[in-house]
Amino acid sequence: MVDEKGYRGYTVKEMPDEDRPQEKLLIQGPEVLTNAELIALIIRTGTKKESSISLAQKLINSLHKVPGEEKSALSQLAYVTLQDLKKVEGIGDAKASMILAAIELGKRMHTMTTFDRIKVTSPEKAASFVMGTLRFSQVEEFVVLLLNTKKEVCGIEYISKGTVDCTVVHPREVFGVAVEKSAHSIILVHNHPTGDVNPSREDKLLTKRLREGGELLGIPVLDHIIIGNGVYYSFLEENCWE
Repeated sequence: MVDEKGYRGYTVKEMPDEDRPQEKLLIQGPEVLTNAELIALIIRTGTKKESSISLAQKLINSLHKVPGEEKSALSQLAYVTLQDLKKVEGIGDAKASMILAAIELGKRMHTMTTFDRIKVTSPEKAASFVMGTLRFSQVEEFVVLLLNTKKEVCGIEYISKGTVDCTVVHPREVFGVAVEKSAHSIILVHNHPTGDVNPSREDKLLTKRLREGGELLGIPVLDHIIIGNGVYYSFLEENCWE
């Protein structure tokens, strides 16, 4: 493996100052670093045979080979497991842990915190609360946003986790949490791991059932949002109430 500038077998310390990732970041900012250089800063060291940059590039190259996926190699980092990372020669438990920790932190940064008490003014705002985590989930997950009288999110409850194409949700679980947390109203959210956010027949039936339950309990269901990879579908926006 040869680094982008041909530093085969070099350690980062042996590179010219202007080519070292940390120095580049401090002087020019993180946006100028390549993907391999950013990962190199996370894992810190390479091996006896290659630099941290070369090792990072090898990891990126390995992500091109995910069967059936046409996403970019970098986006595949969101889906890697400890076992996937350790398949790359030179990456053990320590380096894999560093990478996974950085990935998880990135996901959490895209998920709004319930302590912000942000008012839900649109389906897009509601979707943003869980987009950062649900868009990367490989199985269907069902979540409920709990709102107070001001339409502020006062809680996010993960109700169930299923398979690639379905999850089992019971009204008792949904409204049990809403009653326990004294929610004034709720917004239903679940993801489609396939990325296709169009609602299925089952999605529509479940939405109808939960809306009826909410009316009986006095806890209205304001919307049902389906999360894809960076996109969403809103029953309210699409006027898909049945």
